[in-house]
Amino acid sequence: MLTFTPCTPQTCQPLRTISGLITPQGCDTSIINLCSWQHLYQGSIAIFNNNIILRFSYEGHRAYSLRFRPDDLAALLQVVREDAAEAGDGLCIFGVNEEQLPYYLKADPTLSYSYSEDSSDYVYARQSLATLSGHKLQSKRNFLNRFRRTYPDYQFRPLGPDDMDACLALDKSWINKGLDLGHTDEEINERKTIKYVFDHWQELEAIGGTIYVGGQLIAFTYGAAINHDTFDVCVEKADTAFEGSYAAINNEFVNHLPPQFLWLNREEDLGIPGLRQAKTTYQPALKLHKYVLCENLIHNH
Repeated sequence: MLTFTPCTPQTCQPLRTISGLITPQGCDTSIINLCSWQHLYQGSIAIFNNNIILRFSYEGHRAYSLRFRPDDLAALLQVVREDAAEAGDGLCIFGVNEEQLPYYLKADPTLSYSYSEDSSDYVYARQSLATLSGHKLQSKRNFLNRFRRTYPDYQFRPLGPDDMDACLALDKSWINKGLDLGHTDEEINERKTIKYVFDHWQELEAIGGTIYVGGQLIAFTYGAAINHDTFDVCVEKADTAFEGSYAAINNEFVNHLPPQFLWLNREEDLGIPGLRQAKTTYQPALKLHKYVLCENLIHNH
């Protein structure tokens, strides 16, 4: 019998402390996202023989993400299947990347899998975003240089408690201007996550940055580590009245991150055309393909 507890910075500590587990590289189950989106997905965590099971509510059904030792996976899948059956659901595991997929298919060859372009993460080389070198990133350099010429007095600062009210005000303005790309519910839910992260900033080990022009906050961003060398950029907001503000906060933040982070995961595009274009034009090093494994699915890859 599994015992699940809601995801909080405290209950999610096993994700930091239990070593040697095969772990997804995606953004969806980083500690900062597990905790801050708990209000929407009811994320909870259980430990089984020193393996980690995360459970979510997705469209009224139970779904899971696993951190496992390969030799334990078959037994782990069985207990998860039993937990799903308690709610009348079939087994459904999401966020499985390509390196993990063979482990699952070996442990249970009856599992089927599907791939969604909309939920694949965009991963960038830190050096590429820091320098914006090369012909393909010339337009980004141009935006950044124009911003620096127009606002030579701008200041980049680490995001701290004194900035949080101004960040929330900018986010509210961002939504009210209709800059939510048509996904108002998504943005309102995101606002709840921002408030949660600000309320639990140190516990989540969050890192953020801000840009001020003439004493006015015009952009902010934050995220947290996914693993020892990959940083998850969770939120990035800017006042588009200041041309180039997005290019500026993106570049300044990358250049001020701790040096161990060699890769930046800037999350998925959710199938939103404008978001997909924006993420693609920054030339990702790779798109992290994520699969959903369920009973009675047709292969689609």
